[in-house]
Amino acid sequence: MAAAVQRLRTSVAPMVRVTHPYFLRLTRLISPFGNHQLWTEMIHANAFSRAQMHLDPAKLSSKLPLHEIEEFSAGVVVQIASASPPDAHEAVRQLINLGVRNINLNCGCPSRNVQMGSFGAIMMKTPQLVADVVDQMCTAARGTGCQISVKCRIGVDEDESPEFLQRFLSAVVGQRRHADELPVSIVLHARRAWLQGLSPKQNRKIPELNYERVHEMARRFTNTSFVINGGIDTVDSVVEHLAKVDGVMIGRKIGDDPWFLSQLDQHVYGIPAHAVPSPSDVLARYVRYGDEMHARYGARYSALSEPLYRLFAGRKNKALHIRLNEARSKAKRDAGLHQDAKYSGSFSELVLEAVHNAEMDLRQQQDSLESSGDVSHLPSKELHIAEA
Repeated sequence: MAAAVQRLRTSVAPMVRVTHPYFLRLTRLISPFGNHQLWTEMIHANAFSRAQMHLDPAKLSSKLPLHEIEEFSAGVVVQIASASPPDAHEAVRQLINLGVRNINLNCGCPSRNVQMGSFGAIMMKTPQLVADVVDQMCTAARGTGCQISVKCRIGVDEDESPEFLQRFLSAVVGQRRHADELPVSIVLHARRAWLQGLSPKQNRKIPELNYERVHEMARRFTNTSFVINGGIDTVDSVVEHLAKVDGVMIGRKIGDDPWFLSQLDQHVYGIPAHAVPSPSDVLARYVRYGDEMHARYGARYSALSEPLYRLFAGRKNKALHIRLNEARSKAKRDAGLHQDAKYSGSFSELVLEAVHNAEMDLRQQQDSLESSGDVSHLPSKELHIAEA
């Protein structure tokens, strides 16, 4: 193993319907060492400048990882979307008041709905507007210790030339040369964005990856911090990129398998294997957190349960998914509630009962395989939900 690298050089990418506060809490329980930056889902600046979400604790808790901001502010990045300099300024101001120390502007999302709002990847076609928005974000952050960044693609539609990207980056970071100006870092997704004809999911797979373009920009803009993103899903590839840029962002790999963070902890950051939390420890801590979030903010059990489906894979995941759904439905029936009502009982009891029943289901599957003479038995560790 190579020498351990400095903390916070790896990041969990912002992912819609994945990196909500409950999932980010789970990642912190899997990896409690402070090695990885955790990015929120994209939040429109209007949520703060107009809807005043910061004044609604329940709404705020469903969008921002409040535990992590309090305990790990250096490692939490809140991503906002805006094409309005004043709205972006106000959003940054309110987020700083909430304790946020890293704020990112989304200039990479290609979805049609985002385009209709004139923000996301389409903003790369108007670099001066991006520069104006970023300038207002930096003005709001000046003197607070808050860091500002921009996440973008290497190109848009037909234009993936180095000249196009260089013009964009020059407008955003090139003019910030004075010592009193807050530096802006760049997160570059190594694919272009197609604004027509491809869905957001297709935009994550079909456009060809061009890692060298990211490396090239890092060499050109030597005073700017660059983080690379896109299709990186092995420890070896993370280490390879860290030799060429300042940071590496991983998305779907962690969304599908959050335990990948523990591999990074061991093989990139030098954490010994015996220090890595076990699945049973993570589960126990998470359900206690779920109880707290439900009691304090009325968090829905369906939302709290969703990260658990990502915690396990294969037969474990299927068995737990079935039993969790059954447990929630049964609890509501017993309480005389409709299916869309909130159940006020203990989240931890609900989950642990589902885990017990799922383990019984796995044992029954094993018994059935053995009685039929099938040699493809489940390994003994597969009979326990929270066992590695």
